Amino acid sequence: MLSFSEIPAEFADFVKAKQKELAFNMLSSSAVGVVLANVAALVAGDASVELLVQTCQLQVPLLVLTLIASVLSGKVENKPW
Repeated sequence: MLSFSEIPAEFADFVKAKQKELAFNMLSSSAVGVVLANVAALVAGDASVELLVQTCQLQVPLLVLTLIASVLSGKVENKPW
Protein backbone atom coordinates (compact mmCIF):
# COMPACT_ATOMS: atom_id res chain seq x y z
CA MET A 1 0.00 0.00 0.00
CA LEU A 2 1.33 3.43 -0.93
CA SER A 3 1.54 6.17 1.64
CA PHE A 4 0.48 9.67 0.68
CA SER A 5 4.13 10.66 0.26
CA GLU A 6 4.63 7.89 -2.33
CA ILE A 7 1.86 9.08 -4.64
CA PRO A 8 3.28 10.42 -7.90
CA ALA A 9 3.33 14.21 -8.02
CA GLU A 10 0.95 14.40 -10.98
CA PHE A 11 -1.77 12.66 -8.91
CA ALA A 12 -1.25 14.54 -5.62
CA ASP A 13 -3.88 17.22 -6.32
CA PHE A 14 -6.36 14.62 -7.53
CA VAL A 15 -5.87 12.51 -4.39
CA LYS A 16 -6.30 15.52 -2.09
CA ALA A 17 -9.47 16.57 -3.92
CA LYS A 18 -10.90 13.04 -3.64
CA GLN A 19 -10.11 12.89 0.07
CA LYS A 20 -11.97 16.16 0.63
CA GLU A 21 -14.87 14.97 -1.51
CA LEU A 22 -15.15 11.70 0.39
CA ALA A 23 -15.03 13.47 3.76
CA PHE A 24 -17.76 15.89 2.65
CA ASN A 25 -19.92 13.08 1.28
CA MET A 26 -19.58 11.07 4.48
CA LEU A 27 -20.41 14.01 6.74
CA SER A 28 -23.28 15.34 4.64
CA SER A 29 -24.91 11.94 4.22
CA SER A 30 -24.62 11.33 7.95
CA ALA A 31 -26.24 14.68 8.75
CA VAL A 32 -29.01 14.16 6.21
CA GLY A 33 -29.64 10.67 7.58
CA VAL A 34 -30.08 12.00 11.11
CA VAL A 35 -32.46 14.72 9.93
CA LEU A 36 -34.54 12.30 7.84
CA ALA A 37 -34.73 9.75 10.65
CA ASN A 38 -35.89 12.47 13.02
CA VAL A 39 -38.53 13.74 10.59
CA ALA A 40 -39.79 10.17 10.07
CA ALA A 41 -40.01 9.65 13.84
CA LEU A 42 -41.90 12.92 14.21
CA VAL A 43 -44.35 12.06 11.41
CA ALA A 44 -44.90 8.59 12.88
CA GLY A 45 -45.61 10.14 16.28
CA ASP A 46 -42.72 8.35 17.96
CA ALA A 47 -40.86 11.51 19.04
CA SER A 48 -41.49 15.08 20.13
CA VAL A 49 -39.95 18.17 18.52
CA GLU A 50 -37.91 18.78 21.70
CA LEU A 51 -36.43 15.29 21.50
CA LEU A 52 -35.57 15.76 17.84
CA VAL A 53 -33.81 19.07 18.56
CA GLN A 54 -31.79 17.39 21.31
CA THR A 55 -30.86 14.53 18.98
CA CYS A 56 -29.63 16.96 16.32
CA GLN A 57 -27.63 18.90 18.91
CA LEU A 58 -25.97 15.71 20.08
CA GLN A 59 -25.01 14.80 16.51
CA VAL A 60 -23.02 18.00 15.93
CA PRO A 61 -20.05 17.00 18.16
CA LEU A 62 -20.01 13.56 16.55
CA LEU A 63 -19.90 15.09 13.08
CA VAL A 64 -17.07 17.40 14.17
CA LEU A 65 -15.11 14.44 15.55
CA THR A 66 -15.68 12.55 12.32
CA LEU A 67 -14.43 15.54 10.34
CA ILE A 68 -11.31 15.77 12.50
CA ALA A 69 -10.67 12.04 12.12
CA SER A 70 -11.05 12.20 8.34
CA VAL A 71 -8.63 15.13 8.12
CA LEU A 72 -6.10 13.41 10.35
CA SER A 73 -6.38 10.14 8.45
CA GLY A 74 -5.11 11.90 5.36
CA LYS A 75 -2.09 13.25 7.25
CA VAL A 76 -0.97 10.14 9.13
CA GLU A 77 1.26 7.67 7.33
CA ASN A 78 0.75 3.96 7.85
CA LYS A 79 4.00 2.76 9.33
CA PRO A 80 4.31 -0.69 10.88
CA TRP A 81 5.83 -0.61 14.34
